[in-house]
Amino acid sequence: MYTKKQLPASQYELSKGKPNNAFDRSNDVRRDDDKHKDLTIGLYDLDQCIKWYFDNVIKPKVNDFGRNLDVPVMYGAPEKWKNMQADGYFRDNNGKIQAPLISYRRTAITKNRLLGNKVDANYPAIYNTQEIKYTQKNRYDQFNTLTNLTPTRTFINTIIPEYVDITYEVVIWTDFIEHMNSIVESLVYSEGSYWGEPDKFKFRAKIDDFQNTTDLQVETDRIVRTNFTITMFGYLVPDVLIKNLSKHKSNKTNSVQQLNTQLIVDTNSSTFQDQSSLGLGPNLQVTSPVPQISVISGIDPAVLTYLNTNIARKATTVTPSNIAVFTTTSFLSAPAGLPSTSLLSFQFFINGQHVEPAAVTSFTDNGNSTCTVVFDTVPLGFTLLTTDEVVAVGKFV
Repeated sequence: MYTKKQLPASQYELSKGKPNNAFDRSNDVRRDDDKHKDLTIGLYDLDQCIKWYFDNVIKPKVNDFGRNLDVPVMYGAPEKWKNMQADGYFRDNNGKIQAPLISYRRTAITKNRLLGNKVDANYPAIYNTQEIKYTQKNRYDQFNTLTNLTPTRTFINTIIPEYVDITYEVVIWTDFIEHMNSIVESLVYSEGSYWGEPDKFKFRAKIDDFQNTTDLQVETDRIVRTNFTITMFGYLVPDVLIKNLSKHKSNKTNSVQQLNTQLIVDTNSSTFQDQSSLGLGPNLQVTSPVPQISVISGIDPAVLTYLNTNIARKATTVTPSNIAVFTTTSFLSAPAGLPSTSLLSFQFFINGQHVEPAAVTSFTDNGNSTCTVVFDTVPLGFTLLTTDEVVAVGKFV
């Protein structure tokens, strides 16, 4: 009988003894249709950048009796490198010595602990966050202006890389010392620069010294050889399983999207008709753009009058530095079922400029046909003068 096999424990479960519940559905972002893939930098990228720099930047050449020959560059596989160490040079399948030739291989990897650290591989806490300028979710059109829709911003989160110093052993073979000199001179000039492709990552290379050797044995061909070491100061962002199983932030996140809505009420009484004449049953649904309003048995005319009231009053007295008084006026009383008239029922303007609600401390009806408004000068940014014009628009009698 078929039985479901138990899945192996993740790195988080092995270290903490409990399942990893770090990711909820809000962090589970679809990536199969994403053009922006996760950033990965491996050892192969560092190995390849050396060959690319030799072939495309240094371009080692030798002049062989009037002919300019390109010097081939190859990575020293273990089998080939063993033969080269035993014989002192590299031969092809026919036994012919291959010169000129440049061969290199990786010999050591040392972790650089003086640079950045992600703290813990199971709980990486430091990220590099990059914003994607355009995606299908944050495209903008004229409809967004009507709905006050804030575009969604998309971010790609990458963990801090592991900084390493990688050592490469390089051997150059030529037939003549003159050929060797031209190659070594170009290497000395390029040492200390950043090696790599322009559209990809670059790594600083260091070469300390060169060891020159000339082999001239009995009944053998002469060979000129130079040995040196390249140290690449690189960094690694591996695509490994532990990075996906660890408790870290999602590789792709989106900002919080906001939709600002506004209540619009049609105060035209002709909109509301007798429900019996419409044949819509006991309830009539009257819809405004946002949100929907349900009318059961009609609208009280007092409610329509209150909602339609927007009276502008100019302050008769302005007291420095933050008080203005309106005379011969008072608050309009709200009908039953509506919020009472308060500071939120008015808008204020100083010298024609709209005042933000945060800059208004209070607005009270004094009960003697006067109203007093008090401003907060800190968010307002200035103090009132006796010559300032203060206007309030709202539910006045």
